[in-house]
Amino acid sequence: MSRETFTPPWRDEAIVAWLDGEMTPQEAGQFEQAMAQDAGLTRRVEQFRRSSFDFGQAFAPLLAQAPQARMSERLAAIPSSGPARTYSRRALIAASVSFLLAGSAIGLLARPEEEKEDENQTIRDLEARYMSLYSAETLADLPDDAAILQKGLDRVRLDSGLQLHPQQLRLPGAELKMVRILRYERTSITQIAWLHADYGPMALCISPAPHGPDAIAYERRHGMELAWWNRGGFQYVLIGRNPGSQLSAIATTLQTALKQTV
Repeated sequence: MSRETFTPPWRDEAIVAWLDGEMTPQEAGQFEQAMAQDAGLTRRVEQFRRSSFDFGQAFAPLLAQAPQARMSERLAAIPSSGPARTYSRRALIAASVSFLLAGSAIGLLARPEEEKEDENQTIRDLEARYMSLYSAETLADLPDDAAILQKGLDRVRLDSGLQLHPQQLRLPGAELKMVRILRYERTSITQIAWLHADYGPMALCISPAPHGPDAIAYERRHGMELAWWNRGGFQYVLIGRNPGSQLSAIATTLQTALKQTV
């Protein structure tokens, strides 16, 4: 039997295969490139990475709440004729995690509104987790092309209405490398990335947020320093490995430079 090949769109089995080191070098390279460009895929990978512990112990409470009657009905509906089917570890883990994630989502929907996690906080956590995967090599080979950067800024203007200019994004000790649009569920996120000479990748992520503090706030997530503020219906989150005091100064510079962005 020929081995299973993995190509886009990346199914759950492909994620588990990458985590298990079962992809060919070509497949793994293509997958890692897709992950660097797709926040949703990165989030799924992290969910599977966290799920690779003791399933029985970690998910016993969720399994106790599983819709057993409905699952039994679906299993009974599977035709029994033909040769018995075998399932790989990838397929079993992917299926089990998919069921658990679906069950978790149902639980979140059932919670009272006041118990739901603040959406802006969720976005910041996702952005920090995504940036924690970046290394200097992630951005080093991107071409320093003013036309490509301007094309990204034009796309941001069409997508969000934000009118950004290259001169607003000039930072001492950091080279502007990339401007692009990311999607998380129904949220559009503008990602502006620099390569800092001393501390590597740094990004400003901008997403719609009708409410939030105008003053710069600070936090640390996934090993990354964050400085964030709100203005004009958007949340601005500066993320990097820079020392907190330096990131604070850069955030103040950007906040001042971006006062007129709409």
